[in-house]
Amino acid sequence: MIVHQMERIPGVVAAGLTEIGIDTSNQSNTGIIPPGSNKQVNIGQYNVGIGYFDAMGLKLKAGRWFDPNRPVDDATLPYPRQPDVEKAIAQRGVNVVVNEYAAKKLGFDSPQDAVGKTVKSELFSPEDGMVNINIIGVVGDSRFRTVRTPIDPIMFRKVTTGPGWMIIRYRGDPSTVMAAVERQWKQITTEVPFNAKFSEDIMAEMYKKEDARAQIFGAFSLLAVVIGCLGLFGLAAFTAERRTKEIGIRKVLGARTRDIVRLLVWQFSRPVLVANIIAWPVAWWLMRDWLNGFDQRIALTPVPFVIAALIALGIAVATVVGHAMKVARANPIHALRYE
Repeated sequence: MIVHQMERIPGVVAAGLTEIGIDTSNQSNTGIIPPGSNKQVNIGQYNVGIGYFDAMGLKLKAGRWFDPNRPVDDATLPYPRQPDVEKAIAQRGVNVVVNEYAAKKLGFDSPQDAVGKTVKSELFSPEDGMVNINIIGVVGDSRFRTVRTPIDPIMFRKVTTGPGWMIIRYRGDPSTVMAAVERQWKQITTEVPFNAKFSEDIMAEMYKKEDARAQIFGAFSLLAVVIGCLGLFGLAAFTAERRTKEIGIRKVLGARTRDIVRLLVWQFSRPVLVANIIAWPVAWWLMRDWLNGFDQRIALTPVPFVIAALIALGIAVATVVGHAMKVARANPIHALRYE
């Protein structure tokens, strides 16, 4: 079997066949009737191999995973289709493992409550009728697609053949393991080209647009800060020049350098604070609309807005304080003679 051959490769920890992998586009759903109900609940159903649990890194919450020594766990259907075998499996019932979300959607209070329960569905052809589906285990929810896509309620069935993807977990040098897997693949078949990707590369491709959007936003934000700082510096120079005589009089009357600096800095800090108060509602509305596009998102608390205000205020102070210090330290005699 191809999975066993891959598991013998040095560095490979686990391998398993699957119908659902990282960012696979296929979706397979079926209507499941929970115990004591006559309404169907839409649940995703995917065939997986015995090694999928370890290869994908699933966490068992209750019950057990499929056991290769228990024939009743095997739901493999022959190809081409054999109606007698299919009917026998339908009459026997099928053992499945569901994720936490599926257990919750089926009405169970906890993963432990779902284990050992039987639900029903028309898994095969209509002539086979309703099939008893025995839940033998519950695993933690896994996100197979982007964070914008809600987590699916999933039911796993164990098969030995059929799924079109393979998940391989490894340790060691990625390029070495990839090369060994490719060599092994070409020894098995030359008719099907080797096509494998690292999960990190798939994830990077999934979030490529988000990363590009973040870079563009960061670049324009930096440009806006630079333009704002130039404007503040020019305004500080212009204001200090207009108030040269006032500053000189203040110093003659006993004002200290730090008093003059505090006066000028506060004058330019007020517009920054007012601008933040105006910007907060707009930013909150835009960020809320953007975050609502994600299935899992951070809470939009006042903390980011306060931090942004402090950073903006710090930049404004750093921009103005240098010029303010220069003006405040000037000899008041020159200021009083200024026309």
